[in-house]
Amino acid sequence: MTDHLSETEVSLFRDRTIGPTERERIDAHVAECESCLRRILPSEDSALVYSELTEALLPDSTDEPFHLSNADVRRYANGLVDQADRVIFESHLDICEQCSEAVQLLTASSPVESVSSLARQAEVSVQPSWRAAFQFTPARAAAGLLIAACLVLAFVVWQRWHSGSVDDQTVQKNATQTPSSTSASASPTPAQAEAPKGPTSDQLAVALSLEDNGRKVQLDKSGKLIGLEELPEASSSFVRSVLTTKNLSKPEVLDQLTAPSITLLDPTAGENKFSLLGPSGTVIATDQPNLRWQALAGAESYTVSVFDADFNRVTRSAPQTGTQWTSTKLQRGMIYSWEVVAVRNGQEVRSPVAPAPRAQFKVLEAEKLLELTSLKKHSPISHLTLGLTYARFGLLAEAEGQLQILARENPNSPVATKLLRTVQEWRNR
Repeated sequence: MTDHLSETEVSLFRDRTIGPTERERIDAHVAECESCLRRILPSEDSALVYSELTEALLPDSTDEPFHLSNADVRRYANGLVDQADRVIFESHLDICEQCSEAVQLLTASSPVESVSSLARQAEVSVQPSWRAAFQFTPARAAAGLLIAACLVLAFVVWQRWHSGSVDDQTVQKNATQTPSSTSASASPTPAQAEAPKGPTSDQLAVALSLEDNGRKVQLDKSGKLIGLEELPEASSSFVRSVLTTKNLSKPEVLDQLTAPSITLLDPTAGENKFSLLGPSGTVIATDQPNLRWQALAGAESYTVSVFDADFNRVTRSAPQTGTQWTSTKLQRGMIYSWEVVAVRNGQEVRSPVAPAPRAQFKVLEAEKLLELTSLKKHSPISHLTLGLTYARFGLLAEAEGQLQILARENPNSPVATKLLRTVQEWRNR
């Protein structure tokens, strides 16, 4: 059975923060695995990606109009372009009346007449621009002589100034080389001798410094955050607080998603169980979660059920032969639990069962999703800010992925290491 992508791999792939080798491996996997492809391209990101792509392709109002050159028009009209250029030219001709009329004019006439006519048009259009610019006139000759005279005068003045400056420096040097000054320079004061050994004023002012995706993020002694000025005030204030205290507080929602273990009177009730892989004990960004579980040996089918906080079933899958299922849309900001019932030899095997707790997750609120989307639009992306924001919202897999990158960029930073370990402890509790 093919192993599916982990949440960390999905998060790093979405943020384009993995190496070429890992990206090729994941590309090959999602080409054959539709379930992992849906996880990489969740529904709420599709509209955003389409919008950004559309905006990137729309012409800017300040862009200069683009037309085919005369040579390109002749090549296309005479059938001398390859397949790739033909596709490009025809796409342009569909939207450009000027170039389309030029091609039609050349196509209607003979090849010899087309070339000569186009050459005459080119000569008429070019002649006023460059020939007129270099045409000799008495006024332009006088202006040229005046410019040459000014250049010569400026050179003479510079030579005299440079010579006088060198003489002044020589006189000052000779004046300072007296016995008293030489003796003083030979025996520097204690303050002069020790000055180079201490840290600079800039070094003394910086309390913390981190490399963050090509930028340097610093916290000075006064508590000022440097390097993330483009971020919203709420985001930069949160980052400043975490770096000042060097501590990341656990969000309360994670405690709500960790249900206590259940004890049953029947000790055999937990036998033959299989585990749920996730999501569990975390917040998720998508409102159509991909629910994954381990395979049960000999199982004929699996049925997934999702419940709200009052244990009311809100959705249920048809019998599945695979080990994952994408839920229908759920309500944002709500906590859900889920279970899988496997059928083996005509009997039902349920997971989770006691003493394992319920598998719970929360769908991220719409306003928090909008804040994350806004942070991702900044270029370059701040792995520090994005990782801390993911952690604050309870999206543990995404937070771990961003903080892993930050720790690799700062291998000797105890702060980056501590932040990563904190999130990993939350996931492994």
